[in-house]
Amino acid sequence: MKTKLKITFVLFALLFASACKKDTFKSVKDVKLRVDFSTPVNAAKIDMTKQTPEDYIVALKSVTLIGDNGTSDFGVFSKSDLSSSLVFDFTDTNTTRSLMQGTTVPDGSYSSVKIEIYYLQMKLNITASSGNEPRNIRIYLSDDAETEGGLHQSGDMTQISDAGTEEGWLLGNGQDPDMSPVAPRTAAYTNDEDGDGLGEGNVWFDFAGKPGDNYGPFGDTEFMNAPHPVYETTIEFSLIDNGGENIILDFNVNNCWQFEDKDSSGAFGAGDLDPVNPTKWHMELPIMTVTLE
Repeated sequence: MKTKLKITFVLFALLFASACKKDTFKSVKDVKLRVDFSTPVNAAKIDMTKQTPEDYIVALKSVTLIGDNGTSDFGVFSKSDLSSSLVFDFTDTNTTRSLMQGTTVPDGSYSSVKIEIYYLQMKLNITASSGNEPRNIRIYLSDDAETEGGLHQSGDMTQISDAGTEEGWLLGNGQDPDMSPVAPRTAAYTNDEDGDGLGEGNVWFDFAGKPGDNYGPFGDTEFMNAPHPVYETTIEFSLIDNGGENIILDFNVNNCWQFEDKDSSGAFGAGDLDPVNPTKWHMELPIMTVTLE
């Protein structure tokens, strides 16, 4: 069976037109994270079925406010590895999670924020023999195999139990129609049939055949350029000032899961994996806004 995985990036950004504006913060007590499930995003160019997750989890290694106009950078927090990363769970737009640890933001001008992300996790519908089932799907943006002796490369997609246990990889050799978790990792993904290092349009095969420096599911270099042990992005922002003492980082995840629904089941599953006309699926990274409120 042949398939193609195409994961592309959306920069964590709002508007760059006024990025030169200096945003001054005074008497800020907290930096918080919030997830927006409902605000429409422009996905008109992507002709695929779209789904907004039921809940959303993000594991962060660090968050740093980048100083401007003489202000020093301020590290909101920084963790050493995946096991100690800060994990935040969201099920609605009203929930906020504090990123601060007993300190306050120094007064000054900040024009961007740098975020290091280990993984994103969301509950999505997956087609199985019993119907469309909600499954917890985790996408690793960082590589703990290179830096921590773990099992995950950038772009790995794994299934997580409701108790939080990693059960196996989403796709792999011998995947049955119910999209059951695949383990061990050597059974996941495919070999590079075309010999071009990209792993596109190939058959289910042993993951061990993939070059060790080819990161991302199916070696899709459009998703991740190796090596990249910890994914980071710096977002320049123009502050939305509603007054108040809290900096709110909003992750918009509306319609972030997009795929070709070839079997018209309404959810992603084995019936969408067409060996003749390779199936496309796509995970939008969250669009971020920064508000003072």
